[in-house]
Amino acid sequence: MNNIPLLQKTLGEDWNKLPPVIRQHYSVPKDSNTRLKGSMEIGYPNFLLPLIAMIHLCGGLVSRRGKNIETLVEKTISPQNTELCWQRTLTYTDNKKDYFYSRMVYLRDHELIETVRFGFGLRLKVSVNNGRLVYRSNGHIWQCGSLRLTFPDWLVLGEATIIEDPISDQQFKLDFSIRHPLWGNSYWYHGVFRIR
Repeated sequence: MNNIPLLQKTLGEDWNKLPPVIRQHYSVPKDSNTRLKGSMEIGYPNFLLPLIAMIHLCGGLVSRRGKNIETLVEKTISPQNTELCWQRTLTYTDNKKDYFYSRMVYLRDHELIETVRFGFGLRLKVSVNNGRLVYRSNGHIWQCGSLRLTFPDWLVLGEATIIEDPISDQQFKLDFSIRHPLWGNSYWYHGVFRIR
């Protein structure tokens, strides 16, 4: 069984360009997990609430906005080491919680698919830029069995960009944004995380 991290397989030689804190949080031990703890802010324009609420029902994104959201991220790998599984627990300042689950799978060199419920997902191109890990969306997908349909980002909220930027050997900054060609910034979250 190949036990190299999924992201290392995806990035190839570029894996070695990542700073230690980023490599560490993607190096999930077999039969264990990796945990991150941080604080986030989530936002989007009011007029997009109905669309974001619908996406949330399908398992994508978090529909509740807020600041200083305590966030715990737990990552595990599938038994066959083919999926990186994410479980995010968000605790708001009023102590109410929300959850966001997803799975990442290898598609080809420098490209992953991140899926949520009901077969919906996002193709992500992955690169390393000046020591930062950068994901850029490359279309949305819907998969049912062997059938996979791909449709452009602009049909939903727009193009997603995720940047993980090291702060120290134990901390990194996360910036996630979606920009639509007509609406501008349609969704964002950012925060600082520490490996536990």
